[in-house]
Amino acid sequence: MKSHEELIAEGYKAYESEKLTVYWKPSLCTHATFCVRGDSEVFNVNRRPWVMLDDSKADDIVRIVESCPSKALLVRRKQ
Repeated sequence: MKSHEELIAEGYKAYESEKLTVYWKPSLCTHATFCVRGDSEVFNVNRRPWVMLDDSKADDIVRIVESCPSKALLVRRKQ
């Protein structure tokens, strides 16, 4: 995966928790809703910020992000 700086330069937005960073690139998003259907407490389009990572377990968030068909969402675990 590209570095944090490269992803931000490419237009990804970063959402961070103690364990994860989730990146989202709006221009890639096809609104397939895998994220929202996966966990609407973490991924809530009616809230700003729409991604709040502290509301779920890291493994669950990784699974949901990896299911994104457009790859508009990416995830990186922190050390």
